[in-house]
Amino acid sequence: MAEQNDAVKLAVLESNYVYIKEKLDDIDKKVSSGYVTKEEFEPIKKVVYGLVSLVLTAVVGAVVALVVGAN
Repeated sequence: MAEQNDAVKLAVLESNYVYIKEKLDDIDKKVSSGYVTKEEFEPIKKVVYGLVSLVLTAVVGAVVALVVGAN
């Protein structure tokens, strides 16, 4: 009886191992093909930061113009 339980436990562990291995392979495929590297993202980051700084400069300039123009 104990040998049968051990065999069942071993079979369950083996099936869990196979399942985990398949899932890790899927994750590896997704990571290698679906994501952007840091080098690829750097130009996009610079453009976005430049546009955000331009907008913030315009907003601050408008606020300063309102304050100066009010007096």
